Amino acid sequence: MAKSDALFVTEAQCAERLGLSLDQFKMALLAASKSGFPMPDPLFANRRYWPAVKSWCDRRYGINGSSTPPDGNRIKAPPGLDGNENWD
Repeated sequence: MAKSDALFVTEAQCAERLGLSLDQFKMALLAASKSGFPMPDPLFANRRYWPAVKSWCDRRYGINGSSTPPDGNRIKAPPGLDGNENWD
């Protein structure tokens, strides 16, 4: 199985799949965790279940028939399009 096919991913792998640096990912985690972002699973070396992460993102953006994100609040504009983000 190629690393890109792994179901349980490290923080670095999750960040890479999301297109973020590890530092950017760690900064985003605080807010994302409050919105139901999947937690690491201790049974699987504290890695995150990638399909759950992808599903969380899909719900956040209203993909696959769901327009309500995990925290129950609808997104009025796609999160990445509401202005410039300051990652520093």
